[in-house]
This record gives sequence, C-alpha cells and structure tokens, in this order.
Amino acid sequence: MATPTTEPSGPADLRALLRDEPGVELRPMFGTLAALVDGHVFAVAMDDVVGVKLGPDALSELAAAPGSGVVRMGDRQMKAYRSLPAGMPSAERRAWLLRAREHVASLHA
Repeated sequence: MATPTTEPSGPADLRALLRDEPGVELRPMFGTLAALVDGHVFAVAMDDVVGVKLGPDALSELAAAPGSGVVRMGDRQMKAYRSLPAGMPSAERRAWLLRAREHVASLHA
C-alpha cells in the first residue's frame, strides 16, 4: 500500500495565508509555488520556506527577525527575497505577505 505524500509546509502555508486575498494568483512556477499580483511574483514557497520580495528597508527589517534568511533557489541566492521565520505568528506572516504584495504592485504600477 502506498504511503500518502504530504505537501511541504511552505506551499501549504502560502495557500492558507493568501487563500481569499483578492487580486492574488497562486500558481506553480520553477518548481515552487508563487504568489503573483498583476502577473508579478511577490512571494514564493519552497519546501518548508515562504519567502517574500521586499524593498531594501523592509528587507533589512525582516532580516533582523530571528530565523529569517536570504531565500535560495537551488544554488542561487535570491537577494530581493527574505524567508519568513517558521515560528512567526500567522497574522504577522500574513502582514509581511501583504506588504510584499504592495511593494511589488508599486513597482509595476
């Protein structure tokens, strides 16, 4: 009998945090689950990590949170993205995701 596979926590978290958010599209992209606004990626979920794309000031702010790191895709560092710490409360994780959405939307307005 086959053992059911479970989805890594990153994609499941991203889906749960952005489930009903208007204007957000979730879709598979480059082996990850990506969250897009107006066709532009503002968050990614790989394995057990959710990463957000932010401007320099917000990146520095999130970098100060224990457990946050630069997001990696394979051996490539995605320096515009920081991971949300695993122990961060859901409301705070959602706030960072919405902040990332606003940042990316402003870049393409």
